[in-house]
Amino acid sequence: MPLKTRMLFISLLFTLLSPAIAQSEVIFRAAYENASQPPNYIGDTSQIINPKPGAAVELIKLLEQSIPNFKVELMRFPWKQCLLKLKDGDIDGAFNGSFTQERLAIGTYPWKNSQVDPGRRLTTMSYHFYRLKGSKFNWDGQKTSGLDGMVGTPLAFSIVGDLKKMGIQTLSARDIQTNFTNLLRGKVTALALQDVTADFHIKRKTGLKLIEKVFPALKTKPYYLMISKQFNTKHPELSQIIWNTIAQLREDKLPELIQGYY
Repeated sequence: MPLKTRMLFISLLFTLLSPAIAQSEVIFRAAYENASQPPNYIGDTSQIINPKPGAAVELIKLLEQSIPNFKVELMRFPWKQCLLKLKDGDIDGAFNGSFTQERLAIGTYPWKNSQVDPGRRLTTMSYHFYRLKGSKFNWDGQKTSGLDGMVGTPLAFSIVGDLKKMGIQTLSARDIQTNFTNLLRGKVTALALQDVTADFHIKRKTGLKLIEKVFPALKTKPYYLMISKQFNTKHPELSQIIWNTIAQLREDKLPELIQGYY
């Protein structure tokens, strides 16, 4: 069944089976990181930037236009705090979250055939290594060479676990500028960062011109809206509609939204 047809069917089923929910407004509290991840979200701040908050933020807000009686309340925290609040049920959703087995203890993902469903992802992003120009550090897509220290990472990001599985020691920082400073001062040999964020900063800050991106990509991952276990238990049908709608909005709207930030 085509995705659009399936969405219409599920929406109709939702209305028929859940009249109480369909008739009363549901407020969905969604949080994302309080640091720039252009074009997904903009601004190193806990405030919601308007009118251009970021493509992923705009997509999440579009859920209000697609789902009847559904209101999104946005908020921003450090990513680790987003996950803690999601686990405690203090928020209903958090984005952008990649999938890890460990995060199944924190929240829920769109699921299909006993595994996470990448077809209902919000977006896709890549991690790259970053090094000082002239560094002996390299990455061939399988293994590193010239690594004589630690690799800097964002705090509580999934890439930390990926690197540890590769036997690489990591040093996590709360913000990207601290990661760059650690690299420039020699506290780490390289950084592992989402390239949309790292490239944005390197292009705009003259003090970072000594840093370069390493190819190929370290990891390319789908990213999701995670929904709290509490919300999913209370609104199981609505949770599925949210994820299905995100899949459709990603195809229909996200490319245009992203283009608006370039």
